[in-house]
Amino acid sequence: MRMNRRSNSSEGCKEGGFSLIEAVVVVGIISVTLAMALVGIVPAMITSRSNAGMELVLGELRRAHERAVDERRIYRVTFVPPQTIQVDVGQVAAIGTTITGSSPAFAAAQPALLLPATVQFLVIPGIPTAAGTTPDGLGSGAKAIDLDVANGGATQIYFQPDGRALDALNRLNDGVVYVAEPGNLYSSRAVSVFGSTGRAKGWFLSTVAGVAGWVQ
Repeated sequence: MRMNRRSNSSEGCKEGGFSLIEAVVVVGIISVTLAMALVGIVPAMITSRSNAGMELVLGELRRAHERAVDERRIYRVTFVPPQTIQVDVGQVAAIGTTITGSSPAFAAAQPALLLPATVQFLVIPGIPTAAGTTPDGLGSGAKAIDLDVANGGATQIYFQPDGRALDALNRLNDGVVYVAEPGNLYSSRAVSVFGSTGRAKGWFLSTVAGVAGWVQ
């Protein structure tokens, strides 16, 4: 009877524990699960940062446009590579006044803003550059900051009290600003703006019919 009890006790210990093979299998399953999770998390983090960069550019352009109309002032937005956005304001005498008509003295409306740490004003080889394939068909996709595309490109845009967006010579300022993380084509984002209305729109690089294309 005593021997039987010892035997039963020993068998119970074996049944309640893990063998070396079982432990290795469990560790392997956990490792694979973690690897799969990281594969999903890293692209999501990159997407989040590039989206935040686009939203910052889009938000600053829209706010400058709205404030120019509401306050009857000229708001100037300047993009400085690789990551800086500066918004300045100039007082004007009347709603119809333009830049050269008023010669306003510009002063910083807010401290300079920076894109998220790994995001830059950047064009990555592989984005659409053919005619009609760029955001709103503006520019050629050759410059990261390509405002005033009809006149050779610029890095500044002036929002007017009447809602238009002009360049420094009072010409309509249509253009595109691109942001991306270096080396990652599909982190590319863009913001287009129309001079006649001051309207700005955000764009995402995606796969369209099997090739890279811009979608809203």
